[in-house]
Amino acid sequence: MQGARYRHGALPVGRGTRPAVHLQSPGGCPDRPVPEAFNTDEAAHDLLRRQGYQVVRHSFHMRVEMDEPPPEPAVPAGLIIRPFIRGQEERAVVMAVYEAFRDQWGFVERPFEQVYQEWMHLMETHPDVDPSLWFVAVDEHANEIAGTTFGHPTWGEDPEMGWIFGVGVRRPWRRRGLALALLQHCLGALYRRGRRTVGLGVDAQSLTGATRLYEKAGMHVYRQFVHYGKELRPGEELSIQAVMG
Repeated sequence: MQGARYRHGALPVGRGTRPAVHLQSPGGCPDRPVPEAFNTDEAAHDLLRRQGYQVVRHSFHMRVEMDEPPPEPAVPAGLIIRPFIRGQEERAVVMAVYEAFRDQWGFVERPFEQVYQEWMHLMETHPDVDPSLWFVAVDEHANEIAGTTFGHPTWGEDPEMGWIFGVGVRRPWRRRGLALALLQHCLGALYRRGRRTVGLGVDAQSLTGATRLYEKAGMHVYRQFVHYGKELRPGEELSIQAVMG
């Protein structure tokens, strides 16, 4: 799809046919709609600039073409990677994701119960969600979820391509190779489902170095997006702009 789109709901703008979308932000936080456009779509960029938007971020779609099964993951000692247990681990998984992605640019703290209910709605209603491809890394000693990854057997623009929505590791378990192990585990599961091409989206300036991680797994950039922003209401900046100590 050409033209600009909005991250929240991926609403098409359609080359000047729609006005800017006003997104309600948490109290005290500035309202900022964040449309995005393919980096090569000059008409969309011109449209957004004329509407007063400025570039705030870049992102990539990356993918890997697999002619053979991916390497077996080297799981760090004391951890196991296994399928998510539906009906038992929903709340723990959502909490692990919430904590892992606190270091993602633009993250804004919200009540956990609200986040949890959104995940439950997604799991129960989205046609492409397949929890059999959701995996957790568990610390066997602490009996805690250390990381997560979520595979999907299809991707809207290419039903033959698998997709990974997020590889997240909580802070106490980082820098041990767990993220790469989770990624390779999910790639292997998708490969066994017959998917030879798998993609994902990533912040081009990831605060946690995600692009380098994905390159280690053989992924490469095949599409770039430019994200724009426009402040509609001033306020205190509550979103994450840098990794906190």
